[in-house]
Amino acid sequence: MRSARTPNQALRRLLEQAGWSGARLAREVNALGAEQGTALHYDRTAVAHWLLGSRPRPPVPALVAEALSRHLGSPVRPQDTGLTARGQDPGDLPGTPPAEGSGVDHLDHLLHLTDRRGVALLGAYSLGALTVPHWPPASAKRTVPRSGTGMAVGMAHVGSARELLAVLARGDAAFGAGPIRQPLRQYLAATLLPWLRADMKPAVRRQLFTVAAQLTYLCAFTCFDSNRHALAQRFYLTSAELAREAGDRIGYALALRGLSVQAHALGHHPDAHRLAEQAVQVGVRHTPPHQQAFLLGQLAVTGAALGDRGHSRHLALAERHLEASSNGTSPVGSFHSGSLALQHAAAARSQGRHQDAVEALGRSLRHRPADERRSRAICLAELAQAQLTIGHLDQACQTWHAFLDVYPHISSGRADDRLRVLTARVRPYATNQAAALLLGRAREVRRKSRAAGVSQETSRSRTPGTRPPR
Repeated sequence: MRSARTPNQALRRLLEQAGWSGARLAREVNALGAEQGTALHYDRTAVAHWLLGSRPRPPVPALVAEALSRHLGSPVRPQDTGLTARGQDPGDLPGTPPAEGSGVDHLDHLLHLTDRRGVALLGAYSLGALTVPHWPPASAKRTVPRSGTGMAVGMAHVGSARELLAVLARGDAAFGAGPIRQPLRQYLAATLLPWLRADMKPAVRRQLFTVAAQLTYLCAFTCFDSNRHALAQRFYLTSAELAREAGDRIGYALALRGLSVQAHALGHHPDAHRLAEQAVQVGVRHTPPHQQAFLLGQLAVTGAALGDRGHSRHLALAERHLEASSNGTSPVGSFHSGSLALQHAAAARSQGRHQDAVEALGRSLRHRPADERRSRAICLAELAQAQLTIGHLDQACQTWHAFLDVYPHISSGRADDRLRVLTARVRPYATNQAAALLLGRAREVRRKSRAAGVSQETSRSRTPGTRPPR
């Protein structure tokens, strides 16, 4: 074992190769922490201590490796930074999934980490992990080891999993990720995982793995909605693996789209566009019309962000598919005219056409089902920002009041972000009466929300919990 006081020459060489100072590395690590929802406040002094031989706790070694990987354009592993214990096997690093495991093994691993509140140990949201293979041949499927319990799983189990998926998806749309994230995780860990390892007929296996991929996709989305981006990325990748093992092209394409949406939200536009293209190539010929629009709309959004003029064609094609659809609802990949209008708005905003964005967001709200409260809140916040951008302060304040009407009824990290944006964008207008009233109400809503959050956390800490079996 290297002494804690032995200078870290590996990190020093990497900094020299990158041309970075200690202050620059600290800023990059803090930015990556913020990207995955972890507030970090390192400075050049901390990096100086690392160079002298101290080792920060996870997820910092992984964040350092990811920052250097992105800058250098080549993979840097956490152990390459000298910030992990010498001789430690890469597979023993916190958050490392089984190297050759199946989708079930990866799901088990993620649920175990989440169960012990080890989300921070997963490390960084990784751009390198976004290199996902195109739809593989059926011969590439892995065999899932049986549990040996003798449990027989049939179509009744598949049906119950689908019913729960529908219930949880409706709950997520209505209330945000907060209320369903833990029940979903517990169901996956305690009920679905044993089924996936049990004996079953091939037809049952295909159906069960398909719904497992959908439930894992929903789990990924709840993490995304909660700003837990490293965990969300790994659940999306696991959803893709489960769909692959089921021979489910649609599920695989939807998982790629989920990765694209996340990458776009985090500002990684080229990666987001590549994933959206891949999702369309894999799935658009095999999905029902509303999900064809679901895939093509995302391709239009990512193309517009890169200045691709072909995005209008993709939006028009998505609209034609949606018009041909008799039913735009499904637990995963649900899409309707309100959803498409939101993508029109995102494309317009990327091109600086803010008036067009305002009009599209208005259409989205008019066509948005009443029970999609989380999406309604986010759409209202986007509309208020667009109205303010074109100079309509009074309209923006009215729209933000409508957002505050909905906000207390949902639990969503993305909605929390919009509340912070509200305060930042309106504060320069605090001398305006309408803006002042809005800021006062926003402060009160935030105070009540924080108080409710503390109360819930205290209640949970006093209530004994049970850990689902692995």
